[in-house]
Amino acid sequence: MYLFFHFSLLLYLFLNIEQRVIFKIGKCEKKSQKLGKGRKLLCKGSSLHSRIKVEVGLPSVRKGEKRVPFAEKKKGREIFRKKKIPSFSLLPRVNKKWVYYEGKRSSGQGRRSGIASFMPPIHACSCVRRIFLPKKSSFECVNSTWYITASYTCRSAHSKSIFLSTVGKKKRSKFPIWELKMESRGKNEFEKRYHGEDVPSEGKINESTGVRKPVDTTRKGTHDEGKYPFMTSEQVRSNFIDFFKEKNHTVVESASVIPYNDNTLLFTNAGMNQFKKIFLGNVDKNSELGKLKRAVDTQKCIRAGGKHNDLDDVGKDVYHHTFFEMLGNWSFGNYFKEESIDYAWDLLTNVYKLNANRLYVTYFGGDKNIPSCPEDLETKKIWSKYLDEKRILPFGMKENFWEMAETGPCGPCSEIHYDRIGNRDASHLVNKDDPSVLEIWNIVFMQYNKDENKNMNKLPFPCIDTGMGLERITSILQNVDSNYDTDLFIPIFKQIKEMFNYIPDYEGKINEEDINKVDYAYRVISDHIRCVTIAISDGCLPGNEGRNYVIRRIIRRAVRVGKQVFNIKTNVLWFYRLVDSVCKVLGNCFKDLHNEDKVNHIKNTIKQEEMIFNRTLEKGVDKFHKLVKKGEKNTNMQGGTFSGKDAFDLYTSYGFPIDLIEIMCEEKNVKLNMNEFNDLFKKHQLISDTNNFKITKFFDLPVEKAYELKSHYDVLPTVDYHKYNWKNNEQKNDIKVEAVIQVIYDGTNFLDYIEHTGEEKKYALILSETNFYYENGGQIYDTGLIKNKHMNFQVLNVQKMNDYVLHIGVLLHGGIKKHDTVETFVNFERRKLVACNHTATHLLNFVIRKVLAEYVTKREDGLQNGCIGKDDVKSEERHLNGIAHKEDKEDDGKLLPLPLLSCDQKGSLVDEEKLRFDFSFFESLDIKLIDKIEKEINILIKEELDVTVKTMDLRESKKIKGIRAIFEEDYADKVNVVFIDKNANNILHNLDVNYTYLCSIELCGGTHIANTKFLNDFIITSEESIGKGIYRICAVTNQKAQEIKKKFDDLYVKYKHIFEDPNENNLTDVQSYKRILKEDKFLPYLKKNYILQNLEKIEKNIIEKEKNMQKELFNMATNVGKAYAVEDKKDNILLDLKLFDELNGNQKVLEKIVQAYNKHKKTLSYFFIITDESNTYCVFEIKDSLKNKNMQADVFMKEVMKSVDGHSGGGKNKAFGSAAKDKGVELKNVVQEAVKKYLHL
Repeated sequence: MYLFFHFSLLLYLFLNIEQRVIFKIGKCEKKSQKLGKGRKLLCKGSSLHSRIKVEVGLPSVRKGEKRVPFAEKKKGREIFRKKKIPSFSLLPRVNKKWVYYEGKRSSGQGRRSGIASFMPPIHACSCVRRIFLPKKSSFECVNSTWYITASYTCRSAHSKSIFLSTVGKKKRSKFPIWELKMESRGKNEFEKRYHGEDVPSEGKINESTGVRKPVDTTRKGTHDEGKYPFMTSEQVRSNFIDFFKEKNHTVVESASVIPYNDNTLLFTNAGMNQFKKIFLGNVDKNSELGKLKRAVDTQKCIRAGGKHNDLDDVGKDVYHHTFFEMLGNWSFGNYFKEESIDYAWDLLTNVYKLNANRLYVTYFGGDKNIPSCPEDLETKKIWSKYLDEKRILPFGMKENFWEMAETGPCGPCSEIHYDRIGNRDASHLVNKDDPSVLEIWNIVFMQYNKDENKNMNKLPFPCIDTGMGLERITSILQNVDSNYDTDLFIPIFKQIKEMFNYIPDYEGKINEEDINKVDYAYRVISDHIRCVTIAISDGCLPGNEGRNYVIRRIIRRAVRVGKQVFNIKTNVLWFYRLVDSVCKVLGNCFKDLHNEDKVNHIKNTIKQEEMIFNRTLEKGVDKFHKLVKKGEKNTNMQGGTFSGKDAFDLYTSYGFPIDLIEIMCEEKNVKLNMNEFNDLFKKHQLISDTNNFKITKFFDLPVEKAYELKSHYDVLPTVDYHKYNWKNNEQKNDIKVEAVIQVIYDGTNFLDYIEHTGEEKKYALILSETNFYYENGGQIYDTGLIKNKHMNFQVLNVQKMNDYVLHIGVLLHGGIKKHDTVETFVNFERRKLVACNHTATHLLNFVIRKVLAEYVTKREDGLQNGCIGKDDVKSEERHLNGIAHKEDKEDDGKLLPLPLLSCDQKGSLVDEEKLRFDFSFFESLDIKLIDKIEKEINILIKEELDVTVKTMDLRESKKIKGIRAIFEEDYADKVNVVFIDKNANNILHNLDVNYTYLCSIELCGGTHIANTKFLNDFIITSEESIGKGIYRICAVTNQKAQEIKKKFDDLYVKYKHIFEDPNENNLTDVQSYKRILKEDKFLPYLKKNYILQNLEKIEKNIIEKEKNMQKELFNMATNVGKAYAVEDKKDNILLDLKLFDELNGNQKVLEKIVQAYNKHKKTLSYFFIITDESNTYCVFEIKDSLKNKNMQADVFMKEVMKSVDGHSGGGKNKAFGSAAKDKGVELKNVVQEAVKKYLHL
């Protein structure tokens, strides 16, 4: 029955469907060519394939030398099924260069006109075939490419000869014929990868060297034909690394996409980021980074925020990405232009086998606005060794000059462009955004330093910085027209299709061709899953600020696109699953993606975001649509504008990223009021506490200035090892260093002499040697004095720049002359306080890991069940278990097992007052954990542990199990290892022991106290979240700890009456105490939290008590008003005047009396008065009894309140007044007299 149904459907389609099919026929040298009817069109080396997808057809497969129709033989069906090609779904069109064709046949009126049979795309055959086209076929040549449009019709009764048509058969007359020879070949590496088979040994990792075996570049493919040796992306990457490794380049691992200690960047967006210190001259020459001369790497890059932001363009074309890899080679004062160009040419033409005739290069052509930077004729001359002058093109500053910032290292660059089509002059398309001519490599010649006046000063040691996008060069070497058609993306597309088999295959369509945005969705989802997988792997978690918000935004954008385009149901969690494909593609290069714990962490994070977004997406979309409809009816959307206030509400209440709101507005043809949104957003932003630690740097010593000191003045680098020679205990420090003043610098010029003029002008002194500690590693600088008998110089700040230590400060008296001998006097009392906080930071790092490890171990069962604890963003984001859906039964919303502990230092700062420590953890710390951490540290302080600093070889230090370090830091070959333990020597003799939870061992270049006892006390002052999964603890030690204890105790004494007699509490006192505790950042966190909890309870009780009292008072007022209303009164009374002295109350109480009174006395006018502890209140209403007496309530009230120094307000029928608390009786008498006057009584 099943087969009969399909066969019937097929016959129906044959009889009723006519399909116009467009075939693309190779490249012709001529731009136009006329073809008459019946002519044979023959193009050598061209390939035939369909420009449109075939949805239904009658496929046939090849067996031996015959082609067997699918619908004809049982044997044919079996073969067809073994190939796993579905009979009614699309065949994958992976690569336009592969030789295959697709078509449809249909039945209708007219004679049998031809055949267009299916061939499986990867199994090409060796024979000559003809396609017979009908007379009405049309031919068109666009950009040297021929297209044939034809309608195929044939009768239902096909003869067998149609399927077996070959050159030997008799030609059907009057039909144009195109003859195509198909070359026989086996599957290549990419085809095997596509079908899940193993790749050959080429490209696999050599276990002994850690590098990949280079590809065999002798495989077929010639320059003339524009075909290149096929390479997988892994081979492209490894060939690049291996090529430069052979040229004596050091292989450097990719830096994290989260820049370390660089707040100028959201993400690492270029290969040079990790080498920035070298270019700026701020690197330690003895560190591994400082010793680099030549380097090669592949750098993970994200461009999704800040100056370089491609997020909004992803999906709309076939070349923008948020995440990409940048292949780069570097020279730091080693080789320069000629070698870098030679290397580039050698790699591209001899290793990658690119056709030299398709390459174009650019160079800097000069800029009249910057005469100090002339035309780069040297680069042009070097390129002329390889290319004709017509292919060496000059461009200006925009295209061919690279700058790190407004000032600093910069230089001209040379771009290499590749023509995908070939056999033409494409020079006019270079830098014109033509997708057929693309930039593949950029070589930057960093030879200048730009100053504030835009002058270009030559750098002493010019550098080379190159960048080649892996995705682009891979697309060329895999013979495809798009980055998304490479093996970097196809496996992700394949998994998407497997997950949702009802969606069409990816076809590479863009803009108007992509009608249903299916291909757009494929590109967005695949790009975004790569980006967030890498970002989360490097420690960036979704959040509400900065880079964390960008990652949240990317996840939500992908999820929303999937739900909108692929119709994925809201309760289906799917996006996190694509992490598997990313790990398969990139895992061999980035080893973290093969770590099971890390992969589970990535999936959990994405899954959690999906859960949260799913909860709000549907409600938010409904809210948006309601707002749009509402706006069409009122002023909310005047002129087709969606208000920024409503957008901000969607952003804050529903978590909708602003770009998502913009897209939704575009879909509804309304414009978003971004100015209003931005104003609200700025008000919403909070200022980070980081500002409390902000250091002002008065001076900068650029690279060229440092070079001038070395080359022209022979100034040696500052000797600074004396900074560790001090008495870090209770002894008095009288240590000083004698030195010679080598340089006097005012920020612009080097001076020979300065003297005190009364002005506090700042200078920088560079000494031959010093014991001042310069700001480094999160520790603040030293302060103190530099003096001799002729002068006194106060040091306010100390910085190290380009090997020189700058002592920045003011001259207090006297004069300073170059080469004078001076003595240094460090403020050691201040340094002791700083050292205490630094040592305490080490203890905190150790104890946090120890306490949280114990905590996680106890919760292991909970973690395995998917309970990840609470989140710091919203309460609705907590406890995310138990979400299930019918479409995905195995996915019940539970998270994957987390690693035992992921708790790493994310930053620290110490000064003389406080310490700050940032760390990662999967949930915020509750009060019990914070209490335990503080107690554990104070126990270590009381144990009086020695703090031992030992200088060790960096490699040896890394052998100590449990040693802590921030390995993004640049460490020299010799490092200081800080041990906090009874006996550091025992540790060094027992390296087999893991000391992670036994004692604190850290690499550190800071200064420390000799023993933990000198800390005296450790008090945590705050704990907060600064981003998703990143938490911050601030604390104090020593004198500051004693100060805040005393301040807290004094404050408690002032307000202790609140706790002593809760029944007599004043709400104002409670709220005042609460406000002080919350605003003061320097109070004991645990005690403050305890007091605040109790104040919350007391405040709640007071408010509840007052509510009950007020309710009771209102009831009394109602009863009083009712009782007074029913009393007997004279019939001729015009105004009811009453002072309610039996009841204390305010305006609200008086209103209750009035309400009760009016129910019984509807026509009688009244003037009521009441008093409480602070004021007298009154109300006057004119009703029927005074209607004809020519009185106005507000005028009358104003007159009487003036007599008692009160205030009034209201209208002509009803008015209110207030006066001092003792004016009740007086006011009543005044009213009596005034009424008599008004009524002439």
